[in-house]
Amino acid sequence: MNIKGFTLLELLITMAVFIGLSVIGIGSYTYFLKKNEQKTIIDELRTAIQYAKMQAIILGNPVYVSPLDGSSNWSNGMVLNFLNKRTDQREVIYQWQWNHPRWDLHWDGAGSKKKISFSTYPGQAISNGRFILMNMDTHEQVIIILNRLGRIRVSNNLSLMR
Repeated sequence: MNIKGFTLLELLITMAVFIGLSVIGIGSYTYFLKKNEQKTIIDELRTAIQYAKMQAIILGNPVYVSPLDGSSNWSNGMVLNFLNKRTDQREVIYQWQWNHPRWDLHWDGAGSKKKISFSTYPGQAISNGRFILMNMDTHEQVIIILNRLGRIRVSNNLSLMR
């Protein structure tokens, strides 16, 4: 009687190749997820900055971007508001909320760690500084530099660290 099937050696080699490819695939997938989440945060930040610049021009008044929860932690989102001169109170223009639990975002800029100013007046145009985006798992840091014209440049160069 001739029984057809796989030998133990063929089965072990097949399983070893399958496990090896799975390990490589899972590693690549987690790397892809981390990079995609990082790019998403940077794009969200870039969109918020561009929107704040446009609102300062449209309103003709200075506008301010500050952390959502009022602390110096920008990881949960940000709020765009302006000072209404008639009522002498801050009014919210727009609010961004995001949820990226593996990332930490902090502002280190001129003037204040709790707000970024945007204005149409050249003397107080924009607060320049940098956002520090850090992965809480790997402690990888990315520096997002905001210049006085409101342009954003991304750098992960370690020479920029303090």
